[in-house]
Amino acid sequence: MIQSTSSPLGISPLPGPATSPGAHMPTAAPSAPLQPLPSPPSPAPQPSANEQAKRDLPWKYEGYKAFSAWMASEDDFFIFRRFENLNALTMLWMQDKIVRIEAKLQEIHKTIEDAPLNEKLKNCSFRWDEKYRQERHALMGELSRLLHHYNQYIEAFSKVRARPRAEKRQITNVRNWLAREAIDKTEASFTDNTSDLISINSRTRPPLGQWLESLPSLHLSCLFRAKPVPGLHHISEATSYSSNTTFECFTNTGIILVGLAMLLAPMWWLEYVSRSETRLKIITGFVGVFSGTMTLATVNRPFEVVAATAAYAAVLMVFMQIDGRA
Repeated sequence: MIQSTSSPLGISPLPGPATSPGAHMPTAAPSAPLQPLPSPPSPAPQPSANEQAKRDLPWKYEGYKAFSAWMASEDDFFIFRRFENLNALTMLWMQDKIVRIEAKLQEIHKTIEDAPLNEKLKNCSFRWDEKYRQERHALMGELSRLLHHYNQYIEAFSKVRARPRAEKRQITNVRNWLAREAIDKTEASFTDNTSDLISINSRTRPPLGQWLESLPSLHLSCLFRAKPVPGLHHISEATSYSSNTTFECFTNTGIILVGLAMLLAPMWWLEYVSRSETRLKIITGFVGVFSGTMTLATVNRPFEVVAATAAYAAVLMVFMQIDGRA
C-alpha cells in the first residue's frame, strides 16, 4: 500500500495522486455567478478620417476620374466645346496647302505644254511621271493624302457643328459639379465659353417640352425621378436624375387633354349662342389659340401646323352650319 510519509524536515506532505488510497484533493471554494458587464452607449456614427479627407480634398481623391464618371452617367451632363474658330482655322490651313500643290501642278503642266516636241515631255501618263517627272509624282502622292484628310475633317466637323448648343440648365449642372473644386480652375473654365458648348443629347422636343425640362422643381419632384441604374448613376445629395420618358409622357398627355378641350369647348359654347356673328368670333378665337398651341406643343413644320389648323377650323364651321340649319 502506498502511503504518504512525513518529511524529515517537517514539511507537510504533498497530496498523493488521486489513485492512491491515502490521497486527498483540496476542496474548491464556491464561485460566485458571473454578471454581464453593462455595454457602453454606442457613439453616434462619425465620418471616418478617410471620408472627411475626400470631402475636404476632392482634387486629390476624385479629380477627373469622378468627373468623367459623373459626366458619363447622363446625357444632359455631356457638354463639350465645339472649337469652331480653331476648326475653321485648321481647315483653312489645309485648304491653303492644297491650293499651293494645285498651283504647282498647273505650273508643271504648263511647262510641259510649252516645251518643244523634241524634248518628248508628256502630260498624259502617270507612269511616265513616276519615271521621268518624279516631282509631279511626289506632289500627287502628297495631294492624295491631304485631300483625304481634308475631306474627312470637313465631314467630321459638319457632324459636330450639327449638334445642338448646350442649354442653360445643362451648363448650370456642370458648373455646379465643378464648384466643388475637384478639377483645376483653369481647366474647368471651359464652361465659360457658353456660345461654343454643344450637347451630346440631341433629343427633338417641342418648345413646351423644353420649357418643362427647364424647371428645376420638376426635376427634383418624385414624380419625374428616374430609377437609379446601378453602376451608371451616381446618387448623392447634390445630384438627382430625372426620367426623359416621364417628361415626354407628361407633355403628350397635356397635349391630348388640351386638344380635347379645344375640340369640345367651342362645340358646347356654340350650342348656346344664336347670333352668327358671335359664333364666328368664337370660332376665330379658338382657331387662333389652336394654331398657337400646335406651334408650341409640337415639332411640326409650319405648313403642317397650317394644315392642322385648317382641318380644325373646318370641323368647327361644319358644326356651325349643322346647328344653323337645325
